[in-house]
Amino acid sequence: MTTNDRKRGLSTRSVQGMKRAESGPAVEPIYQTSTFVFKDQQEMLDAVQGKSDKDVYTRWSNPTTTNAEKKISALENTEDTVVLSSGMAAISSTIYGLLKNGSRILACDSIYGGTLHLFQDILPRHGIEVTYHPLDGFADAVEDSYGSYDMCFFETPTNPVLGIIDIRRVADAARTGSMISVVDNTFASPINQRPYEMGIDIIIHSATKYLGGHSDIIAGTVSGNSEQIGKVRNTAKLLGGTVDPFASFLLERGIKTLAARMVWHNFNALFLADKLSSDSRISRVHYPGLPSHPGHSIARRQMTGYGGMLAIDLAANLETTKEFVDSLEIFLNAVSLGGVESLASIPVLTTHYGFSKGELESTGICESTVRMSVGIEDPEDLLFDVKQALEKSFGY
Repeated sequence: MTTNDRKRGLSTRSVQGMKRAESGPAVEPIYQTSTFVFKDQQEMLDAVQGKSDKDVYTRWSNPTTTNAEKKISALENTEDTVVLSSGMAAISSTIYGLLKNGSRILACDSIYGGTLHLFQDILPRHGIEVTYHPLDGFADAVEDSYGSYDMCFFETPTNPVLGIIDIRRVADAARTGSMISVVDNTFASPINQRPYEMGIDIIIHSATKYLGGHSDIIAGTVSGNSEQIGKVRNTAKLLGGTVDPFASFLLERGIKTLAARMVWHNFNALFLADKLSSDSRISRVHYPGLPSHPGHSIARRQMTGYGGMLAIDLAANLETTKEFVDSLEIFLNAVSLGGVESLASIPVLTTHYGFSKGELESTGICESTVRMSVGIEDPEDLLFDVKQALEKSFGY
């Protein structure tokens, strides 16, 4: 048996993908070009008709982007991946690529605010109906909706309070009911969770987050089987959500350290969650790695690490919560997540701004919820930062 005959581990796949380059540069170059030259019209026609794998126009494909797509497929263990200009471009291209006027989606109500706005404000204009079900019992709802929906859509862990959904149950139920199953895997990353291996059809990432890992790109990915990803790719080509080659280069470079980074993200978040659970100024810590988390047993079964995201509910009002976040020094006051630096934000003022009190309560968000993207800084420094901010905002 040679090295290429055995299945590569996740860190090896992060660095080198599934096979060694035969020759050429060790680092894939940036093809910063809008168009590609052909020797004659027949060669161009063959490319346009798909008879060759040559690139024609960067809105269609680009070698730098293709290289990133292959690496993500290697990590998610899928047949194909398309990389797009943002996570929202990935979600919208998936919906419009796989559904049509009259289609119905069963969605968990605990999803990213941007996704929820797309589902509420845009999809109904195009004849796509979305029904929402609470996190608790979502797998049951999929099982009970045989033949009623064309797609089910969910996140796990959810944004921002890290609810957990049983992936295998949803995948099995969706397949029985002839539904396309779609999961946003951004919070977990493919290092901690690989839904395709559990039967999910489509896996989406905001590659802006853990895949890129350095808060310097905007990108999104869609992974799955070749037939479905082909439909998403063709739709994205027409919608125009093309990622820039330089962003693809930075994405692929970021992925090289993904497995290594996730070790520290996982460790630091669990360390903080454990230490903060006993602080009287915090009424609740949301982290699936804690045995007290209601989804812990499921998370332990389907995840190999619990991720770098945690949320805390302060025993305080919104003003004190704002003062707490403003008092943080290492945790930067910013939206987004998944970078090497730690960030903190208040969902009711950012990702879920404008949602009604009932909508917030149904997803487990309150005005004192703080979402924390835990980076790879020294854990004791992060804990000290949170403690000093609590002292400043609470006065003790």
